[in-house]
Amino acid sequence: MRHIELNLNKDIGEKLVFVEQFYYPDGWAGTQLPRDVTRHLAESGYDVEVICGSDQYVHVDVDDEEDPVVSGVRIRRTPKIVGGKDIKQKKLLRQLWFYLAAFPLLLVRRRPDVFVAQTNPPLVVVLVRIAALIHRRPYVLISMDLYPEVLFSNRSISRTSLLGRTLIAVFDWAYKGADQVVALGPTMQSRLEDKGVSRNRIQVISNWATGDLGIVRGDANRLRNEWGLRGCKVLLYSGNLGIAHDLETPIRAYKLARESCPELRLLFVGQGSRKEEAQRIAHELDVADHVAFRPLVPLKEMPHSIGIADLALVTLRPGFEGLVVPSKLLGYMGRGVPTVYVGPPSDAQTILEESGGGVAFANGEDGRLAEFLVRAVNDPARLERMSSSSVRFYRDRLSRHVGLESYRRLIESICNHDGRADRGD
Repeated sequence: MRHIELNLNKDIGEKLVFVEQFYYPDGWAGTQLPRDVTRHLAESGYDVEVICGSDQYVHVDVDDEEDPVVSGVRIRRTPKIVGGKDIKQKKLLRQLWFYLAAFPLLLVRRRPDVFVAQTNPPLVVVLVRIAALIHRRPYVLISMDLYPEVLFSNRSISRTSLLGRTLIAVFDWAYKGADQVVALGPTMQSRLEDKGVSRNRIQVISNWATGDLGIVRGDANRLRNEWGLRGCKVLLYSGNLGIAHDLETPIRAYKLARESCPELRLLFVGQGSRKEEAQRIAHELDVADHVAFRPLVPLKEMPHSIGIADLALVTLRPGFEGLVVPSKLLGYMGRGVPTVYVGPPSDAQTILEESGGGVAFANGEDGRLAEFLVRAVNDPARLERMSSSSVRFYRDRLSRHVGLESYRRLIESICNHDGRADRGD
């Protein structure tokens, strides 16, 4: 049985209630950020409570010292009613149950000073706004994704349908009612302003790299040896393979590049709704034997899993720019891995161009991407320059410390304004 020493030797300040379906312990990168934020706020003197579910999105081993309880965070989990380890099974039922189980915990309670909600699951931001109105307290919305625009871009719901118009009204009400909305980048900020959120109520705070930022290269890399990649050049995609990501262009480009660079391998480390589709594309292009798919690894293994890469990959499908910002980019940059971006103009492209840490290609530019891959993996001096630029830019502008201090100042400003920020409406 593990031993956890609670951090109780500090003054308890304003009470914060943070709502997120997936939370520690979990291997999904989307849960590492709220864990970091809540731990930092608790260690800064806030009384932090997290309302979350009991399911895990990604099952991995975790270290006890990562447990937010050590920092004084209190965790209230909704009971589990759907069995099985495959989180994709009965996903909508799991979300519905979380809404039903979490809402009473938001309503029947001592009034907190601030509510904080992430957009996972999407409609939780609506519930939190209702609770904030009933308790007459402010709330902060962290827009990891922009809803319902993500659903429209995926064409799962028509914008002009009755359901689409209803979702627009409901989500716009929740977004515009937040005292502060956190955008992950300038493009998302523009999208939020298009929704009617006042510019003075939007804070741009980038995500950051999670896990150990060390990196293990070459023959010392255990996973490179275990996964049969010794002596290979590796293009790595690490993280979620979801609806927002372009998987076709890089696989087609890989097929072309391999004709000139047979030692090149394409490696996917992660899971998501489009993983099987990516496997099918690789099979149809007759490169399935050279495109590897591996599950996510524990955080402590990331210096090895990302250290495999000669180049790393970030992608977006057209229409998703500003709706999602791939956090995997920060994981690459924080570890000095040169990065290729495939997608429409977006925050990811801007970051790479400003930093000098990578190169951007439009969707469908598989020929140009293939030519770049062949040149780059055979030019170690160029890769080293890109690596150094990435690390320097990340350290100065995008690091974990920079992001966490931005969240602390945001919460402090709301508490100091006695509840309500100036909405300007």
